[in-house]
Formats: sequence, C-alpha cells, structure tokens
Amino acid sequence: MSGYPRLLVANGLHAGASVMLAEGHALKIGSAAGADLILADHGVAPHHATVTFDGSRLLVHAMSDGVAVFGRPLKSGAQTYVSYGATFGLGPTLLQFSHGEQLAHEDARRAEYAWLLRHAPLAWLRKRFVTLPLGAWIAIAVVVLALALAHALNLFAPRGQSRPASALLDQPAYRHVQVNTEKDTGRRIYEGYVQTAGELGALSFDARAQGGTAILRVAVIDAMQEQLSDFLDKYYRGATLRAAEPGAFVATAPAADAYLLPESWDYARVERLARAQVDGLRKLRFAGHENDSGPVRVPLEMLGLNLLATNHSAWLVDAQGARFFIGSRIQMGRIIRLEKCGATVQQDDGTTYVLTTAKRAATTGPC
Repeated sequence: MSGYPRLLVANGLHAGASVMLAEGHALKIGSAAGADLILADHGVAPHHATVTFDGSRLLVHAMSDGVAVFGRPLKSGAQTYVSYGATFGLGPTLLQFSHGEQLAHEDARRAEYAWLLRHAPLAWLRKRFVTLPLGAWIAIAVVVLALALAHALNLFAPRGQSRPASALLDQPAYRHVQVNTEKDTGRRIYEGYVQTAGELGALSFDARAQGGTAILRVAVIDAMQEQLSDFLDKYYRGATLRAAEPGAFVATAPAADAYLLPESWDYARVERLARAQVDGLRKLRFAGHENDSGPVRVPLEMLGLNLLATNHSAWLVDAQGARFFIGSRIQMGRIIRLEKCGATVQQDDGTTYVLTTAKRAATTGPC
C-alpha cells in the first residue's frame, strides 16, 4: 500500500468523490451542512454515520437506521470495524474504504470474507463453499452424508437406549477443538482451531445433530492465514508467512526497501493490530526479530526527511525545506531529541521511535 487512506463515494449524486482519512479523526457523514462529508442523496439522514480511521481499519458507527455493511443492516447506535476494500451503504449511497489506489475485485472480496468470518460465520461458510473445487465438494458431501446417516440411525434407536456420543472430535482434524458446557444454560461451547472451511462445516453439522444449543468459537487456520497475509501486505511487499502452533504464525519480513510504512519497523505494533483484526490469532512472530528491545528504529527516508547538523545545533528538513527542531511535531510524533546521527520522537501514547539512516536503522549500537 503506497497511497493514503480514503473514503470513496461509489454511486449516487456524488459518485467519484473522495475524502482523505486522518488517523483518529471522527468523520461525520450525512446530508446536513455541518457534516464533514455531505451527501445530498434522498434517504441520507442529516447525520447518518461517523467513521474513524484506526491504523489499518475503519470504524463505522451508525448514527441512524439505513446503514448496511456488505448488504447487512447495522442498527442505529451500533458500530463495526471493516478493512481496506470494504463497502457500506448509507441509504441508497454506497461508500468504499480505499488506500488511495485502484481497488481490485479481490480487495473487496477479501474485505467481505474477513468481515463475514467475524460477524456472520455461516454466511462466510456459504460464500466460501461456492468457490470450493470439485474435490473439496465431494469430500464435504461424504462427511455430511456419513453424519446424516449416523444421526438418522440414532433417531430410530430403541427407547431407553442412550445414543452414542459423536466420534467426530476423535478424528485428528479436530484435535485442537475442545467442548465445554455452560453451567447456567447447559449450552455446548466449541472452542479451538480447524484447518479448513470444510472441517468447520462438518463440525457445525455435527453440533446441530447432537441436539440442544451449541456455540461455535472455532477459527479456520487457512482463513486466518489468508487474512493475516492480506494484513501484512499493507506493511511489507513480499513478506512470507507460515503457520506455527494453532493460532500462531511466523512472518519473514522482506528487505528494508520493501517496507511500505514507517510503522513497518514497529513489529510489536504490527502484531497488536493483527491480533485485533484477525479473529483467533494468538501470536504473530517476526523471524529474526524475536529479541528486539528498546525504541523502534525507523529510517528517516521513510518520512521524506533528512538530518542536518552543525557544531551547535541539529534539525530535520523535509523535501520542501521546512525545518523541524526539538518540540516540533512530525508524522511519527513529537521530536524530543536531536543528535548528529538521528532524532528521537515520541507519540502521544508514549511509544518512542528513533529516526536514523537506513543503514543505522538495521543496527542498535551508539552513533
């Protein structure tokens, strides 16, 4: 991702218009003159929704009825996170969350899958099944028919004879799934991980066949890896990803010239954002950076800045010649220290970054 986050108007009277998003700023959308993004389409309320850009996601807060995310209504007062490529409607007007570049159909599809997996897993399953190859369909059909046959035989078992417990969870594919019973309600809660969408579908069918109410909190590892790979594409060009233990992945970052954002060097922050966005993700490790400690080191070049120094002072300068001294605020935060070999900046949350040359960013020694 090389562009800036934007909200695009996809249809209606203002089709083609866009507004740039600033992190942490609440953008009011509606038909009133005081809205940040004014939509004059019939059916748009004066203050229809508020959106807030948060790192790599967009928080959509419905202020009125008539807000729909991927065609699914969002009640007034409700809010939800969506990722790049996502679309949502305000009455008849459709908006899309973009990163300033031309979005492909694949971007929108991935965003929809990620949202459905979090909020409507059965709808996600239906959409995933449509794209499954013939071999996978056959395998799923065999499993479903076998479970249906077993359930039918149990229904016709003689009265008084206890039904045998399901043997599905004894299979290796479900070794990372546990079942607990909620004390107050008696509901069965399935928690853990399976590898494929087909295995999750079979588990859902089996849970229904057992009778009663069941809650599935089971993540699909293949889907998690796909979502996580899409997430890392915002920060790195060509990063590789492999699964470790269930719920954990190991990423191998590319060469420094393939880092796309200043925050790409902040591996701990990238992991926090990934865990917030990808359901079921417990841990993301970066190979070769497991023992990183101290302030994050970021190349000045990523911010379009150079360091100038004399015997008496030092300052940062951008491409337009603007100078930044101690106390100045730049993209990464407020400058709290300037030296001949770099600068130290601090964000509002206390996170500290050391800005230096690309060569020095790869080291941790003194200037």
